[in-house]
Amino acid sequence: MRLAMISFHTSPLAPLGMGKAGGMNAYILGLGQELARRGIVVDCFTRIQDEKTSPVVPVSPKMRIISLPAGPPIPLSPSSLIPYLAEFRAAMEAFQEREGKEYDLLHAHYYLSGWVGLRLREDWQIPLLFMFHTIAFLKDGTARQGEEKEPPARHEIERKVAHGADLIVASNPHEEDSIRNFFQIPADRLAIVPCGVDTHLFRPLDQERARRELGLSCGKILLFVGRIEPIKGIDLLLQAMAELHSAPDFFPGPSPKLILVGGAEGMDAWKARAKGWGLDPWLLFLGPKPHRSMPFYYAACDALVIPSRYESFGIVALEAAACGRPVIATQVGGLPYAVSPGKTSLMVLENDPTSLAHAIRRILTDEELAKSLGRAGRGWAESFSWPRISDRILACYEKAMAIPAGGGRERNA
Repeated sequence: MRLAMISFHTSPLAPLGMGKAGGMNAYILGLGQELARRGIVVDCFTRIQDEKTSPVVPVSPKMRIISLPAGPPIPLSPSSLIPYLAEFRAAMEAFQEREGKEYDLLHAHYYLSGWVGLRLREDWQIPLLFMFHTIAFLKDGTARQGEEKEPPARHEIERKVAHGADLIVASNPHEEDSIRNFFQIPADRLAIVPCGVDTHLFRPLDQERARRELGLSCGKILLFVGRIEPIKGIDLLLQAMAELHSAPDFFPGPSPKLILVGGAEGMDAWKARAKGWGLDPWLLFLGPKPHRSMPFYYAACDALVIPSRYESFGIVALEAAACGRPVIATQVGGLPYAVSPGKTSLMVLENDPTSLAHAIRRILTDEELAKSLGRAGRGWAESFSWPRISDRILACYEKAMAIPAGGGRERNA
């Protein structure tokens, strides 16, 4: 099988935490590598964001990242890339013609890639499997200000792709139910396959050794991993930390520190806010870190905190669990399916910093509970290993390829 993956707005090789690079990037790279290991030829197409980018980067003998021109070769926000979708589609077609080899299936990630995939589906007459990763109407439900709302063009593109794709894969039952009801998609055009995790890379490590490697001090450490943006709930986490540190004699030892790993954009503003709350001594903003170094950060912490207002899944929760670390997360979107509430994690209400503070206190003061959650986490994460997830994705590919051509989809969306 020859597979054309599309990740238009961001490269799977982009440093996680920079710009919009996050869980989706890790997902595409992890899935592509496992499929390639099984003998499938995987070409993943993305947009050039830097003139120094190599047009073709081999990831493995059967997987390549192919960067094509579409708009100026600089990082741009997803919505500002809409005018360059047709250019990217043409570049993909030109590449395929030069290579002289046909693809068997399209796998598009995110709504922009879905637009491209929908048109190539018609041109190449091959099936399209689509994954939203995030959905506009769900994100808008968490927006607190008008500027955080998704543009109307995104809503329209998502509707057209939802009705034009041969098969839509959701990462959890919550997402599947949202897609089915909002877009009125029949159940036979939907499948649920959770995200995967590299259980060889993400594994339990000795905490003291990890802290020495990273140059971190002793005491209790909380970890946040993700982009620094409002939807990730950074403000809620800082408010929870302020509540913790305002309580007298909260901990028998030194007060807990919070390490934030992720995007540099907007970090100065959050540092200023933290300083205003008197949190400076207990916060450490580290910026993005290489994905392969993340097991050390998970090992070094006492708990991972995910205070998000919306998460389509929450891959970092799986990574922490695979490393044997307990997770504290808000009960939103796909997070309850990425963790096992009460067994590998503590879940709290969304937009509730007080509830978050109490959960943090419980984890950091109950050593037996923390150990129990961490031990269970490793076993939980094993069920999301890439070999297991790839089996399920391959079954979806077979289902999409078995659908008769012209099966009633919207054609010229």
